[in-house]
Amino acid sequence: MKITYNKLIRDKIPELIEKSGRKHSVKKLEDKEYHDALIEKIIEEIQEFKETDNEGELADIYEALECLVELKDYEPMHIDYLRLKKREAHGSFKERLLLIDVEEEDK
Repeated sequence: MKITYNKLIRDKIPELIEKSGRKHSVKKLEDKEYHDALIEKIIEEIQEFKETDNEGELADIYEALECLVELKDYEPMHIDYLRLKKREAHGSFKERLLLIDVEEEDK
């Protein structure tokens, strides 16, 4: 029986599949495909974390985000700098505030 996945996997998964005696097929993604697959992986892992609240899923999110930062050739320290600038200007999410509504002036 063949199961179709069509999803981004960690680098050592093909080796692990082979060691288990199973056959598989993989393809190396080009940059655009890889970009899109990383975003899908992040969404998938966020959904899994939402359902399980498992820190292993959170680690998967971090790994996929790190790969996306590398693919985009962003500097990790600059991303952290931007995060801190946003925190300084607008705060964090630590106070757990949910915006319900805002009353706007009629024009």
